[in-house]
Parts: sequence; C-alpha cells; structure tokens
Amino acid sequence: MPERILKVTAVVAAYNEQQTIANVLGSLQRSPLIDEIIVVSDGSTDATVEISRAHDVRTIALRRNQGKGYAMRLGVEHASNDVIFFVDADMLDLSEEHISALVGPVLERRCEMNVGIRHRGPVRNFLHLKARMGPVLSGIRVMRREVWESVPAMYMERFKIELALNYFCAMAGYRQRNTVIYELGHVIKESKRGLLRGLAARVEMTREVILLHFDLYLFQTWRWPVQGDVLSTGHEYELFEAELVD
Repeated sequence: MPERILKVTAVVAAYNEQQTIANVLGSLQRSPLIDEIIVVSDGSTDATVEISRAHDVRTIALRRNQGKGYAMRLGVEHASNDVIFFVDADMLDLSEEHISALVGPVLERRCEMNVGIRHRGPVRNFLHLKARMGPVLSGIRVMRREVWESVPAMYMERFKIELALNYFCAMAGYRQRNTVIYELGHVIKESKRGLLRGLAARVEMTREVILLHFDLYLFQTWRWPVQGDVLSTGHEYELFEAELVD
C-alpha cells in the first residue's frame, strides 16, 4: 500500500506583528508546499488581525494575551493536516527556498521534526549545533503532529514549548534535524517593544528556559501522577475563515 501523501498546515502565532506579518503570509501563500495557513493573534492590539483577514487565511483572534505556547496549541487544534509548520510572524525575507529547506525533510520522511536555525556565522553555528553550547531554541520548526502530541499539556505555555518539543521528541524516539537557514532575518524584541520592555521580555524568557531545564532534566515533574490538562482552550476568541470560491 502506498504511503499517504502528507499535507502541511502553517501555524503563525502573532502578537502585534503588523509590520512583518503581511510579508510572511505572502511567502507562505506562494509556496506550493503549504496547504493551509492559520494565524493565531495572541491578543494583538495593532492591525495584525485585520492584515491576516485581508490575506484570506484562517485567523483566530484571542481577546487576551495568553502566551506563545498557548497560541501555538490553539493553532494545532484547528489544523487539518498531519504536518505542522510553526512560523514566527516577525521574520524578514522568508522565501520559497527557506520554506522548502524546512518542510522538505519532514515531507520526505527523513525526520519527524526539523528545526530552522538562523545563520549566525560559522563560529556561533559550530558552538550552538556541533558543540551543543546552549539549547536549540527556535520558533521556526516543522513536525509531524505526533511529535507535538508527545508534549504534556503542562509545557504548552509561554516560552516552555520550544525546549519541551526538543526534549519529548527525543524521549519518544522521533528523529530531529537542525537546518541552518541563510539570509533570513527577524525583528528583535527590543525593536518591537522598546528597549526596556524588550529587555524585560528577554530576561523573562531566559529565566523560564533555565527553570524548565531543571524541571525536565532533574525534577521531571511530568513523570508525577497525572495532573490533567492544565491548559484550557476556553479563552474567548474570534474565528475568521475565508469563504471558499467555486
């Protein structure tokens, strides 16, 4: 029996990304590898939702900010396909070549998760990927749905999700690939939120990742008695779906 053809849903978690999201969505729509696009606006107060709707993609608008992990989870719950492509909404110069380099290895069944790493020079790339100095954290990643489902719900919140995906992908025996992506930029937090607020967000993200390391590798609270689904998707949101044209 021939293997079932895999299809890709791109999930774009966005918080106040009106400056860049139009270009990201345009690139995704031009790619023949992307079958579905879902934008989850995480309580955005700018024109993120309006721009997404203008592109005729399914748009979920959360009324309140719930954090990146929650927005990603909500996108997956609305996704129709077996392969999920998480895309940062603040990327610059996303091209069809980038998309192919990220999505291709999963569609070709060479791995179950492919993590995109922005090129930062040969020395930093070596230290990060070969010497393994520091965790591989990236919001640009493609995976089979079962990789996502291997992560306990307690880690599907805020900035925990990226490190948790790496950990539970390995625990479940799935294959992870890291792909260096060249000529792909992004807008840093300090530029989007201002210097002080951006630095504060970066410090909070770093603190959360450090604490999560202790949790996953030392305390392993996920092994404790079942705690139930600690996240609820009952938060109010509005769903916009483009009308199908015959």
